[in-house]
Order: sequence, then C-alpha cells, then structure tokens
Amino acid sequence: MQSDMARLNLIEALKKAGNKLPVSAAPELGAAVHWTPSENLPVHRWFRYREGFSPYLLEHFANAKHRLDPFCGCGTTLLESSMRGRHSYGIDINPLATFVTRTKTRHYTTSDRQAFIRLSAEVIQEYRHCPPTALPSYELLNKLFLPESINTLLRINNCISNVKEEKVKNLLFLVWLSILEESSNVFKEGNGLKYRNKRRKPGKYITVSDKEWIPKHFGDDIQTFIKNLWNQKCSQVAEDMATFKIPDGYTPRVRTGSSLKKENLDFDVPMDLAIFSPPYANRFDYFEAFKMELWMGNFVSSSKDISLLRKDSMRSNLAAKRFSSDKCWIELSPFLDCMDENASSVRMGIKQALQGYFHDTRILLHNLKDVLTKKGRVVIVVGNSAYAKSIIPTDLLIAKLGQEEGYNVQAVKVARSLHVSSQQRSSLSHLKNFMRESVVILERN
Repeated sequence: MQSDMARLNLIEALKKAGNKLPVSAAPELGAAVHWTPSENLPVHRWFRYREGFSPYLLEHFANAKHRLDPFCGCGTTLLESSMRGRHSYGIDINPLATFVTRTKTRHYTTSDRQAFIRLSAEVIQEYRHCPPTALPSYELLNKLFLPESINTLLRINNCISNVKEEKVKNLLFLVWLSILEESSNVFKEGNGLKYRNKRRKPGKYITVSDKEWIPKHFGDDIQTFIKNLWNQKCSQVAEDMATFKIPDGYTPRVRTGSSLKKENLDFDVPMDLAIFSPPYANRFDYFEAFKMELWMGNFVSSSKDISLLRKDSMRSNLAAKRFSSDKCWIELSPFLDCMDENASSVRMGIKQALQGYFHDTRILLHNLKDVLTKKGRVVIVVGNSAYAKSIIPTDLLIAKLGQEEGYNVQAVKVARSLHVSSQQRSSLSHLKNFMRESVVILERN
C-alpha cells in the first residue's frame, strides 16, 4: 500500500499541476478521442489502426483551412480534411502508416475503380500459379503464421507485384496488408501481439491445442478463409470508391520522418491548426505492435531498420532512445518523486522514459510555433498514465509545457475515463478521476 505521506504528496502535486488551468469536463468528446467509431466508416475502414482518434474530432475545428498532423498515423485528419475541402499535411515516422495514408487519400477515378475490381478478382483467381515471394528475414514470422497461411499470402503478394497500374497496385497491396492480422496466429492487444493459442486465466495463460484453435479461427480450410478475407475487404474498398471523392486541389501532402525534426514540420504553408494524438506515455511500442506488417510489407528489412525507427521516434516507451540529463523538469519531478522505488517499472527506467517524453513534447511545441499562424491552435489528444503508485497527469503537464513555450492554454477538456491497471488500482483508487483522456487546446500568441 502507498504510505500516507506519499498519498498526500501526490494529491498536493496534482492540485498544484491543475492550478489556474482551464480544466473542464467534455463528455461530448468521449467518442471523438478514440478510433472505434471510425472502424466502419468509408475509407477509414480500409486499414485497422486503433491508435488514432475519430474523425468526429475534426468537426469541432471545422473552420481551420490548413491542418497539420505531426503524428498522422493512417490518415484520419488528412482524409477527413481533404474530403471536406480543407488543405492538410501529415508526418509520421512509421513508413507503413504513411503508405496507408497516401493510398487512402489519393484521387480515384471511375476507371481506377473498374480496374481495381477486375484486378482484385484476377489476383485471387490466379495466385496459386504465382510462386511465393521471398520470406522476409524476420525469424519470428514462422511463429506468427501457419505454413499454409504464409504461403498463400506470399503467393497473393507476388501476384500483386505483377500489376502494372501503380494506383491500383497500391490499393491491392493495402488490402493485402489489412488482412495480415486476421490471417495470422496473433492479434493486436495492449502493447503488442497476443497468440491465438493462448487463453487468459486468472494469473496465467494456458495453451490451447492446435486441434481446437485452428479450426475455430480458420474454419475447415485456411486458403478459403484468406480468400474470403480478401474478397470482403476488396468489396469494401470498391464500395467506398464509388462515392469517395477528394476535391481537386485537396490531396494531402504526406511526409515520412520524425516530427521532432524541425525541417519536417515545414510545408511552406502557415498552419492555422495542428491537431494530433502523440504516442501516449504508456510504454506501448507501436513498432512492436505493427512488426508483422512492417516486415511482411518490406517496410523494414533488418533489425537495424527497426532500431533506427525507435531511435528517432518520440520517447514514449522503454525501447526508445534513453533520455540522459541530471536535471529533471520541475513540473514533472513531484510525480517521479512519488513513485515507489521498488516497483519494476522504476527499475526498468520509466523515470528516464517519462523525462524523455516530455522533453520531446517540448521540442515539438517549440518548433510548431514557427509553422503556425498567429492565433493558430494546437489540439492534442492525450491520455494520462500511472506507474509505481504515482499518476502522470499528461494533460496538465502538456498544458504547462505550452505555457512555458509561450502558448495560451485555451482549454483542457476531459473527454473520458481510462481504466487504472490492476497493479495500480488499490493504491490509486482515490485518484481515479485523474486517469483520463483529454483534449488540450493551445493557442499561439
């Protein structure tokens, strides 16, 4: 249990952090700060990317004409903005994400749609006659896929590679990427991948036999299962292409790279809105969660490639480049001081990771000032976190960073509650209101 003194110190630190900040409840934003409402929306549904926010959030900032998303993911901001005749610009360090975004936000003609329908049918009819492409060098792929699954997928991929029309080829490749997870032995959950042959029991996992889990997931025939996935996704894409149109002149500009590098933020256009959801300070390694698609899609070809991506990414997890400084930011320090030094997260380096996270956030806020118009707004969707019997009020701390960097804090809108982990529940139940997702709104002076 947390000591009485530690509890009092944490309560005092939280009160001080929120002092004079415009914090308010905004339950109307609850459905806008997570991706779930988007998973059945046209075009958004082409690739499952649950780390993003909902396009409904953009409705609250509809007047902005030039919109920048420095963590664009799979393109929620860019797609929604372009469809509504707004200029948009996106950056993401993940090459998978920027490929998906570019493919979703291109202008497609009626002839493109007809070619897609024709070629998607040809690919699934002819894949048996195509040899499989070379298996990527990632050694765990044979654990992530059954032999028949990966053989079928690599044959389909080879058929796609023979398509001549670039726009249609990319669409077909996007469909292929989107069915990898369902075609595999794993699924995304939490901060990584979980195996389908593992069943959670109180305090442990048990292994489910192949005779049970394989037919339960794949049915009687794996190839038929994958063909059905392909046909269903292609039908979705073709259906959306019939009505989806980006107005002329509003195709988004997308850049692959780190938004922490100042030059990547500059599109030679002043922005009146920067809107984004950065990686949360929750230890999730999103490269780990998408390693299957990154390797299978040849977006990375070596462990060095993954290491370089982690090195240049925002320091939100323990796998990122370590932050080294003898001096801790004064606003963050009380929350680190309240941590239980015996907790495993502290021993693993969570304090250094959090210092790096807010250091990187400061860099981004500082650099954004150079690309924003006067009175331009920065809208940030963030989630708070809890470690070692302490809470990290990310929403309040980012608002404080904004103040220190010369922004006006317009609002900290609390959208919805987050669950406290079972490890933290007993010690932090009295502060559960601080476990939340919020929208922080800053304005450039």
